[in-house]
Amino acid sequence: MLWIINGLVYGFFSALYAMVNQKHRFNGYVLGIWRGFGIAVIFFPFLFFLPLQTDIRNWILLISQGLLIGIYDSHLFFASARYGAGAASRSMSITVLFTVVLWWSLTPQLFLNLLRNGNVFITLLLVLFGFSVSYWYIIKDRVTKEVMDYTAPAVFALAGMSVITKEIADMGQNVWHNIAYYLVVATFVSGLYNTIMYIKSERPDVKKFFKTVFAPEIIGVGFYLISFSAALITSKNMAMRLAPNPGYVVALVLTAPIFVYLLNKQTKTPDNLSVKAGFSMIFFLFLIMLLVTGNYGIKD
Repeated sequence: MLWIINGLVYGFFSALYAMVNQKHRFNGYVLGIWRGFGIAVIFFPFLFFLPLQTDIRNWILLISQGLLIGIYDSHLFFASARYGAGAASRSMSITVLFTVVLWWSLTPQLFLNLLRNGNVFITLLLVLFGFSVSYWYIIKDRVTKEVMDYTAPAVFALAGMSVITKEIADMGQNVWHNIAYYLVVATFVSGLYNTIMYIKSERPDVKKFFKTVFAPEIIGVGFYLISFSAALITSKNMAMRLAPNPGYVVALVLTAPIFVYLLNKQTKTPDNLSVKAGFSMIFFLFLIMLLVTGNYGIKD
């Protein structure tokens, strides 16, 4: 059950994350620079108190994760500014199914064991499909082909990130070791990716680069991003470490629009969200948790 709690915490902080650039509309690469390098700098000293990571496979996982984070961050920030957080979030609905299928392809033996129990397997597929459809309808913002095309890299990046996070979370017995290396190495790589993409797209000179990145309005949002992103990453790692399939955690993180709705209610901000579809999504989410945590033989 701990993976469910951590998954919902992950969803809450993802809501704050998605809302940032809808209001400010800053350059997505600049926000990615702050998020990546900021978290890495803060948590780097903790590595001196932990064993050195010597497994080359784990380093490859961390670097790959950093690249995917960079792609996901920048696309989500840009999409939120360009199309609004609603449309950007709605286009991510298919990520649950992509993540589940990707994980099953990487764990064929566990998948075959699940497949042998036809009743449970078909029920699980129906519930996952119902959840995805409910998520599609929860946000009323119109999603055009342009939005879908633009957010497609973020969809695939999130699916890949979820699977790799599961691998990183399981790469050692010490949970502190895994989280610390994720917070430092993967985020540093994501910051480096966004730096390169910003320079490539904007071609600033050195003065303009630092003036933009350290503009007063950017600094405030940057520290805000760093503060809750660290909590987001930690809860994500904990959830992935304990969940049997990363796709189930992605289902929990897609509760973010509900948290956005509740936060907007507090600030009396209009929110284009279907309450009926929200209850439907919660219903299917409850069924997913019931199936996974119940005695139905779901190990993947």
